[in-house]
Amino acid sequence: MSQAPLAGFDSRKAAQIAAFYVSKQPDIEKLKLIKLIYLAERRALAKFGLPMIFDEFYSLKDGPICSSALNGINGEIDPETWSSYIVMNQNRRNIALRRAVSRDDLDEISDAEIDVLEEVWGTFGSFTAGQIRNWTHNNCPEYTELSHGRVPITYSALLEAIGVTRIPDIEEDIAQARKVSSYLLA
Repeated sequence: MSQAPLAGFDSRKAAQIAAFYVSKQPDIEKLKLIKLIYLAERRALAKFGLPMIFDEFYSLKDGPICSSALNGINGEIDPETWSSYIVMNQNRRNIALRRAVSRDDLDEISDAEIDVLEEVWGTFGSFTAGQIRNWTHNNCPEYTELSHGRVPITYSALLEAIGVTRIPDIEEDIAQARKVSSYLLA
């Protein structure tokens, strides 16, 4: 079992983002799905100065990931929420929808965030899992090449890589959002 997500991680929104992408490509490879979620989170940070799901980022052998989102896809955190949207196929490599989803089912995702998801899909939707993996290796300077294990990707490293200049302000906003979330969960 994996570690619990940090305060602030929005599991329901992350599951809905996964469902959004699976609705675009039924039976999507898990590797492609987690890369799309990472790239959407990266794009949201560039566009809004805040993440959508407040996840932790890591470099793994196959590229950068949103850690808790991957754990959710794998059924390791908040399984009731995740399994109400998506299911992993027997081979544990492909993901399908539990049931068809409409815009109303994606109520945690704002219209502006849907635009980000659509933008990422427009750029990467036609990529295979291997192509998107390779793209992240070659085009995400915050990523550390590894043969095994994992290395954290800090928000500051990601923000610097995408050219954001207000890094201390954004890090403070993220810390404050996590602090508020931890109070609400207490």
